[in-house]
Amino acid sequence: MISQRHPWLWRVLPLILLLGMACGPCHFLAKKEGEPTPPRPLIVSTEAAGRLESRIRQNVRGAPGQPFILRMTDSEVTSLAATKLAAYDGAPIRNPQIWFTQGKIYGRGRLVNVLPTETDFYIVATAHVQDGQIAVEIQDASAGEWPIPDGMLETLSQTINETVDEMQLDVVITGLEILEGEIVIEGVRR
Repeated sequence: MISQRHPWLWRVLPLILLLGMACGPCHFLAKKEGEPTPPRPLIVSTEAAGRLESRIRQNVRGAPGQPFILRMTDSEVTSLAATKLAAYDGAPIRNPQIWFTQGKIYGRGRLVNVLPTETDFYIVATAHVQDGQIAVEIQDASAGEWPIPDGMLETLSQTINETVDEMQLDVVITGLEILEGEIVIEGVRR
């Protein structure tokens, strides 16, 4: 059931499990000192998630050739992620937090039901437009005290980009800007 609703999960899960097996002692799964934290409160609400979901649908539907601008705040994106993860049992991530600052995308949360023990994780990524689509590059990630190796970061980035490509929302992305507290995506409907 999870594989039908969340096919991306089955691509990322083996990488997380491999990382967990390589981690060894569980004390290394504790929170890493210096882990990025949101520069402002991220308030999670079903209303914010609903507003964002509605704006996404509104922007990707419509007459072909029509331009759109989609603005998403970090609280809205965090709310949507938290709402979607809470919708099914056995979610691999708890307490997701996603924020935009200094031209980068930050994310953190708690991995559950994946490794032998729960652990905090974080990622730092950039995004740009490539061939009319959003391309994500993970620059740094860690699960507990263990940084994720560069080779695995490339694999995770590739998996995320393949998942985004598969979603094909019938839009051509023409611009992407990561601002303080929000991301702005510009595009044209196909």
